[in-house]
Formats: sequence, C-alpha cells, structure tokens
Amino acid sequence: MSRLRVRLLWASLLFLPAGASFAQFNPLTIVSKAVTTSMDVRTKAEVTADTEISAGASKRLLDDKNAEWAGVTVMVFAQHAVLAGAVKSEAVKKRVEEVVRADRKIRSLKNELLVGDVASLARDTALEAEINAKLTAADGVASVNMRWSATGGRVVLMGVAQSADEAKRATATVRGVKGVKNLKSHLRVVPPAK
Repeated sequence: MSRLRVRLLWASLLFLPAGASFAQFNPLTIVSKAVTTSMDVRTKAEVTADTEISAGASKRLLDDKNAEWAGVTVMVFAQHAVLAGAVKSEAVKKRVEEVVRADRKIRSLKNELLVGDVASLARDTALEAEINAKLTAADGVASVNMRWSATGGRVVLMGVAQSADEAKRATATVRGVKGVKNLKSHLRVVPPAK
C-alpha cells in the first residue's frame, strides 16, 4: 500500500462519523472535504455558525411536539437560512418557522415550505442528485457555495454566487434539469474579497 493511501486511511479514521463503521466510510472523502473547504467562500467562523444553526434548528424541531418537522429541510449558508420541503398545514408551516427563527445567529430566514402532500422522496432525492451533478459540472459555477432542495419538482436554491453571471449560470443550469417544474432562487451575489 502506498504511503499516500496509508495517510488517507488514517486521516479518514479521524473523520469517521459517530456510529459509522469503517466499512461504510470512503477514505477519499477526506480529500473531497479538503478540496471543498478550500473553495468555500465562507470564513471558518461562518462555517461554524452555519453548523450550529443547522444542528440547533434540527434539535429544536425534534424537541417541539407541535412542529411536525418531517419533510422539512433547513438550508443554511453564511448564516442565512431557507426552509424548504412540505408540511401538512399553514399552522405547521408557521410553527416550523417560529422554531427555526428562535436562533439569533440567523441573519435572514425565507420560508419556502409548501403546504400539502406534494413530495415523493424517491423522485425528489433523484432530482437533487441530478441537480448536484449538473451544478458540479457547470463551468463558472462554484456549487460548493450553494444549497438546494427539491419537493415535487419545485426546487429552492440558496447560497452565494460570486457574480451575477455565476448566479445566472446556476439558475439556468437548475432550470435545465429534467423534472424541475419551478425554481425559487435565494442566491445572494457576494463578490470575492480582495
């Protein structure tokens, strides 16, 4: 075994998620994370804050007996959050927003939750995977700075584009994916720091 493979193997053990066995873990994931991190426009503090916001929202939704959080996706990037997915009623939609909004670290929150039974987990997951493949391969798009969620063919896109052209390319790419019926974009244009 080459020295690089041995180092990757040991490094991957450090990042093995709790409860996961080594057989479930791809040691090359560590390389992917290193490349992704170097392309991320967020500061280390923003990445930490985003992780805390996301984890906190998930915990509060799980703890809240009235939230009926199944089907809700909380996307966070640079402390801006977007709620996507589907819930059973307007009251649940409002309650989920209240529970997530409780975190004072959130700079802005957009509620794009649909009301009703509009989702198909298998189709939505496949559509999200196709969007991932297309955005990752798109020239001039840093998809690492974007998040997306599909619900019944309706896609919500959020994150940061470093130019209006990049935002335009990203939205055009998503709209061009077969199965996308509608796109709601919450991409913010933030030019790179000099």
